[in-house]
Amino acid sequence: MRRLALFISLLLCLKVSAQTVTEIESLPGEMWWGAVVNKGYVQPFTDFDVSDNHLHVGKDDPRNQPAATRDNPPYDLSCHGTHGFTVPLFLSNKGRYIWSDRPFAFRFQGGRLIIYSKEGKVEPVTAGKTLKDAYMAASAAHFPFDGREPAELLFTRPQFNNWIESAIFGIDQQHAEEYVDGIAQSGFPCGVITIDGGWQRYHGRRDFNPETFPDAIKLFDKIHGYGYKSMLWCSYFLSADSRPEYVNYKPTAQNILVRNRQKPWEAALVWWWNGISVTMDLTSPPIRRKFSDELAAFAERFHFDGFKFDGGDPEYFRNQALFSEEWMEPADFATGYNLVGEDFPYHEYRAGFKTGGHPLVLRLHDIGHTWEELHIIIPNIILAGLCGYPYAFPDMIGGGLASSFAPGKSFSHKLFIRSCQIQALMPLMQFSAAPWRVLTEEECGICRRFAQLHTDFAPYIMEQVHHASSTGEPIVRSMEYEFPGCGYEKVDGQYMLGGKYLVAPVLDEDDSKTVFLPAGKWRDDLGKVFKGPKVLELKDVPLDRLPYYERLDMRLSGKGVGK
Repeated sequence: MRRLALFISLLLCLKVSAQTVTEIESLPGEMWWGAVVNKGYVQPFTDFDVSDNHLHVGKDDPRNQPAATRDNPPYDLSCHGTHGFTVPLFLSNKGRYIWSDRPFAFRFQGGRLIIYSKEGKVEPVTAGKTLKDAYMAASAAHFPFDGREPAELLFTRPQFNNWIESAIFGIDQQHAEEYVDGIAQSGFPCGVITIDGGWQRYHGRRDFNPETFPDAIKLFDKIHGYGYKSMLWCSYFLSADSRPEYVNYKPTAQNILVRNRQKPWEAALVWWWNGISVTMDLTSPPIRRKFSDELAAFAERFHFDGFKFDGGDPEYFRNQALFSEEWMEPADFATGYNLVGEDFPYHEYRAGFKTGGHPLVLRLHDIGHTWEELHIIIPNIILAGLCGYPYAFPDMIGGGLASSFAPGKSFSHKLFIRSCQIQALMPLMQFSAAPWRVLTEEECGICRRFAQLHTDFAPYIMEQVHHASSTGEPIVRSMEYEFPGCGYEKVDGQYMLGGKYLVAPVLDEDDSKTVFLPAGKWRDDLGKVFKGPKVLELKDVPLDRLPYYERLDMRLSGKGVGK
């Protein structure tokens, strides 16, 4: 029955979305990026639809069935889930872009981009000749930046989140305080500490469980006493026991909750990882303001500074939802949820829709503790920037699955350290599993040095943040973006931090790394100078080394490897 319900939901989603079909032929050598941030690692697109085995869906979901046993529907931004951000945007390396004000469905097939839209034909716009031309024109026209930024401390110091430690040792105030004390005693630089989920008795009530967090003010005052800022996990889900005035659907709730499209006098059920709930209708500006005011009062009462906003995935509504406007879809709820974050400079989001240009911090979807998943981080971060989200960072260092770090569990110390290195020169950096617990003293020292490297780069990172907030230009950039037409379209194991630093983290267990240096002079992290274009084959890269290269000649030569 569950499989049938999901399949029906999927068909309804597609029936609503697929009305006008636009087929776009690619130009010779043209490649496309965009739409689904968590699919950066399969881009530039060739052939793609929802039968992609890398989708984060359960084994019973009809989208996970073999293609031979069912039709391949298009990927619908209005209601399909990626546990991340989506944008109705495609960009090409030939200077073209595609934009829609509404979510569409799409597939790539046989070199053609096929778009299914309710808004009529979606035509490409020629903005220039390069990927950068396409992005900058699309941003200026459809998601301009206005100079607003998230809190500076999010960028200038590494962050810590207690999720892994609390999941292993206990979700309660005692273990939360022990984690905070451990950070202060570790010698690691730290700016913000997040207390993750499990603190509440009921989802939706703005209060701590008195049995597990008897004096939450003391916890947050301790964080501030060490000189850190604090954030708290939160969501929009309302459990049955949380807010009787809402969830019992009394008359006062008629204009507060998302309603059931088939039975508008009832609340829509939201199916998520902790069960079934209802939610305030955050597509309505007055209800969104009410939600934000409740959160602000909650933060003031308990002395913390912001929120880790979880959820936002459109598929949780399963097409049952009637929002504040008849035409709105689940993706519009995600947009409304994102807008709440503008009221809180200290925040992070995991999912959303079409809020590029807003001062939002984006965390990529959860990843496991595997070398394979280490490879998806860089292309996904790059794509976040190309979708209008320059303030993006990966999942927790070492991965976000608590089971990988449990006492007695065998895990890769090397992988943890390489994961730390990937984040060291990204705009934001976040630990969860305590390095001083899971690593040897020597290995912990290595991670401490890379946390300090992030802090040392803070002035340059903030220059890029300021630049991004006024121009929209990505902070983490692909080689194709920075060096167009040089043969780097599919190079996704390295990135540019701004226009000055090429960062090439080691991603494989054998400690090898291939580095593509464009034309010009480059000085590496060891002080050696190279002249490009050049391909460097690094072998046996020491565990305490992150290869990066400072660009000494900022002139663009247009020459790359193979040119």
